[in-house]
Amino acid sequence: MSLALDWKASSARSSILEPRRRPETRRKETRPRHVEDKQRAAAGEYCRRRNNLEHSRRIRLMFCCFIAVAAAFSGLLIVSVCLHVSVVQNEMKARETQRLIDLERRRQEELRVEIAAMESPARVEGIATGNLRMVQYTLAEYVETPAYQFAQAKEKVVIGNGEAVVSDAATEGP
Repeated sequence: MSLALDWKASSARSSILEPRRRPETRRKETRPRHVEDKQRAAAGEYCRRRNNLEHSRRIRLMFCCFIAVAAAFSGLLIVSVCLHVSVVQNEMKARETQRLIDLERRRQEELRVEIAAMESPARVEGIATGNLRMVQYTLAEYVETPAYQFAQAKEKVVIGNGEAVVSDAATEGP
C-alpha cells in the first residue's frame, strides 16, 4: 500500500472512533461579569497561594531532610574519628608498655649477670682471703667420732663375693 492510502485509512478510522463535539452553548449569565471575574481572580489567587504554600512546605521538608542526613553523616564521621583517635592512643600506650617491659627485661638480665659475678668462687675467695684474712688449706683433716664410725659400719652391705659396699642413701646428713 502506498502512504496516501494509509493516511486516508487512518483519518477515516479516527473520525469514526472519535465522536464529534457539539458546539458549546453559552449559558445565560445571571451574575454580572465583573463579579465573576473577581471570584475567578480570588480563586486563582487562592490557588497560587496554596501552591506557593505547598511549594514552600516541600522546600522546608527537603531542607529539613537534607539537614538531618547531613547531621547523621557528620555524627558518623565524628564517631569514626573519635574511634580512630582512641585506637591510636591505645596503640601508643601498648608500645610504651612494651618498651617498658623490654627495659625491665634488660635490667633483670643485668641483675642476673651481677648476681652470677658476685657468687663466683674466685670473688668469694678473694674477699675471704683479703678482707676477712682467712687462709686456704690444701689438706683437710676430719675427726671421726664413735657415732660416725657406727653409722659407717651399719651402712656396709656385703655382696655375694665378700666385698663390702657403703651406701650414702642411708645417712641423714653430715
